[in-house]
Amino acid sequence: MSEQLYRIVFKGELAYGFEPTETRNNLKRLCKYNDETLDKLFSGKPFTLKSKILQDVARKYKAAIDQTGAVCEIEKILISAPKSPAVVKTEQIECPKCKQLQAAGETCLHCGVVFAKYQQMQERKAAIERGEIPEKQASDDDSALPPDSSMMDRLEAYFAEHQEQAFILKAFLVIAVILLVKEYLSGLITLLIILFPVLFLIYVRLDAASTGKSPTEVLAQHITFMPVMYTEGERKKEGTTWATYSLIFINVLVFYGFEMRVNPEFIFNNLIFLPYEPNLINVPISLFTSIFLHAGGGHLWGNMIFLWAVGTVVERRIGWVRFLSFYMAAGVAACLLTVLVEFVFFRAPAHLLGASGAIAGVMGLFAVRCYFKSMVFPLPILGIFSLILPISLKVRLNSLVIIGLFFLADLSGGITQVAGQSNSNIGHWAHIGGMLCGIILGMTFKLGEQAVEERHVEIGSRALNDKGNLIEGKESLRLALQKNPENTEAMFLLARMLSKFQPTQEGEELYLKAMDMQIKSRPQEVAAAYKEYYNRYLKGANPATQFRLAAFFHQQKDFEWSAQCLELLSDDTTTPADIREKAMFQCARQMEYIGKFDIARHYYQLFVDTFPNSGFTPKASARLAESEA
Repeated sequence: MSEQLYRIVFKGELAYGFEPTETRNNLKRLCKYNDETLDKLFSGKPFTLKSKILQDVARKYKAAIDQTGAVCEIEKILISAPKSPAVVKTEQIECPKCKQLQAAGETCLHCGVVFAKYQQMQERKAAIERGEIPEKQASDDDSALPPDSSMMDRLEAYFAEHQEQAFILKAFLVIAVILLVKEYLSGLITLLIILFPVLFLIYVRLDAASTGKSPTEVLAQHITFMPVMYTEGERKKEGTTWATYSLIFINVLVFYGFEMRVNPEFIFNNLIFLPYEPNLINVPISLFTSIFLHAGGGHLWGNMIFLWAVGTVVERRIGWVRFLSFYMAAGVAACLLTVLVEFVFFRAPAHLLGASGAIAGVMGLFAVRCYFKSMVFPLPILGIFSLILPISLKVRLNSLVIIGLFFLADLSGGITQVAGQSNSNIGHWAHIGGMLCGIILGMTFKLGEQAVEERHVEIGSRALNDKGNLIEGKESLRLALQKNPENTEAMFLLARMLSKFQPTQEGEELYLKAMDMQIKSRPQEVAAAYKEYYNRYLKGANPATQFRLAAFFHQQKDFEWSAQCLELLSDDTTTPADIREKAMFQCARQMEYIGKFDIARHYYQLFVDTFPNSGFTPKASARLAESEA
């Protein structure tokens, strides 16, 4: 078997206290590089100093180059895998219910069953079959409940084990209640609208009295100046949703820059689906062009508001490539279903335009990937005066409820259309086709599994911020980690929760693991977490992570924390020698830099005594001599 080869790469990072000119001269002297090579070296791009060498040789080269002030890294050279790959042993378990093989844990990642309780249920069944327990005392699904348990107890136990089903069922029940009230208690709704201002003011006064807040603060929590529906409590802020904003821009540009300036006859004959004058060229093209056309300004801006409300949320979670692909696929599905329904029921060609089918597809994706999200539905409280002062009440509803109501409204409208009871121009079947396409795509690509994970992380986050139950928060975060052991956000949240009142071993381990995993990609978050960790545990992180943190703090001009990281590494004799050598020398220079000269002399002296053969020792000795002079 051939040995693993390595290379030494320089990415422009300099050790503390070294200037680019100094490092450049040191490299020129040590490696005999010419000016052209040095220019490439300091161009800001990764530069391979040595390649295809063994690990021991690479370490020697790195040690020598580090002394010049150029911080380099040793990287493995990837080689093609053998035809018979080595088997990596991982602890796995087969779910006794669905038989899916998965990482060991307490709950099945596929069917959600709790292994311990399922085992109890199976043991009880076996006892019944052996005649040890009378069959009338237990049913097949009692899951180890007492024989006299009521149906409500059994349902409660079931939904306690299947939280996602319980969450979705609640949403459907809310939809059912809303529809029943609308159908049978419409007069009550009218009365509530009339009495609403008085009832709302009474509620504000009562809530203010019970919470100790001022009425103004309570009022601010329940009103919004945003006149359109939007997602509440969006935690993902990173990145700009360029695809969503680009689609909005293109739709607006097409309407005002093209449709308003072109003969409508050309659009109807060639660009809507189906065109009035179909041919082999314009039919397939119109399947896509129709998605970007609108019948008027109201049609355009109504669609764009919905696209903004749901598109920005979905795109952040699935990425812009998938988002655009799914958007166009839903738009095509919407067109095809509308044409099919029109042909089947009326034997006539359909002609449609608009982005609503594609946007309905995004709503379908939202229902799968963000089913747990709450949405604010603004309800104007000033009547006609809301046109002047757009103050609305925040009506908070689960997104599944809102999307479900939209779907049922379209289904009802579509049925009345095919029954010949409505002449509406609304493309109900386009909305249904797009939404079903979005739901199918979301389920096909298993976006729901990511949604379950994110939902439990949000439960843990709310619990940590004193807006939920800490016990439920811990359970949710553990479930999120069970689904994805690499979820560093869940690790940090659970670590903070476990460390909230006193240090714990598990909290410490989670802090350290999450910091190690994120130090390269998200140093800003790790730096904040490290401060929390140190203030609670009074310990440093793992040496390699702490050394990187010292560099990050220095770059951020947080010199006190940088020096603290280096001190901990320098004073700890268990720190790996190569890290401790660099940390101790840089600690001395850092102390000197911030004006702590006595401490700097101490670390220079400690460095000379501990690493007499280091390449940095002459420089440390010189600094000592200067300080004593």
